[in-house]
Amino acid sequence: MKNNHVIWDWNGTLLDDFAITAQITADALAELGRPGVTPEMVREHYRRPLSEYFSALLGRTARPDELRHLGEAYERNYDPAMHGLPLAIDALDALSTLAERANQSLLSMAPHGQIEQLIEHHGLGSHFTLVEGFTGTGHPTKRESLERHCETLDVNPRACWLIGDTVDDFAAAAPLGVRTALVTTGMQGRDALLATGAPVFDNLADAAEHILNT
Repeated sequence: MKNNHVIWDWNGTLLDDFAITAQITADALAELGRPGVTPEMVREHYRRPLSEYFSALLGRTARPDELRHLGEAYERNYDPAMHGLPLAIDALDALSTLAERANQSLLSMAPHGQIEQLIEHHGLGSHFTLVEGFTGTGHPTKRESLERHCETLDVNPRACWLIGDTVDDFAAAAPLGVRTALVTTGMQGRDALLATGAPVFDNLADAAEHILNT
């Protein structure tokens, strides 16, 4: 393999949490007077920034108080359930396959403390040379976090792949020269992922094999 480092996304990629994320969103939107949001609608409309995503689901511009309600609903309902969420069905196989020929790390925009807890819970620490979640304030882009992640690792971005589940993952990686493999198991639908021009896979094992053979 010409590339020597793989950076993993977490939510919707290694962690199978799409169902609970979609349900929390649907329930919170119903409380705001928008019932009937389905998982298919979540995948169709998901985008960054999140204000645009929630506005698309509401069918109008989301007010600041509504955005706060949605954020608070996620914090209130996700954390108590997170230790019961499974890894993607082939996560361990994909991690082990790549470990034979590449170093691996994890970068998430979820809170760092939450990521640390879940990595320990699933016993994944030995797979990664670096695990980073969000530790700051405000709303930095994933591109900024990815650039710092590569600097901390002291790796050339052009020698890296990012495995993720959203267009935002591709948008963060492409300007830096990081190649992306996208999977359909998370927040974004196939059509949106394919539109990036990045390779798209239905599971992590196939994404890992593609990286090894490219």
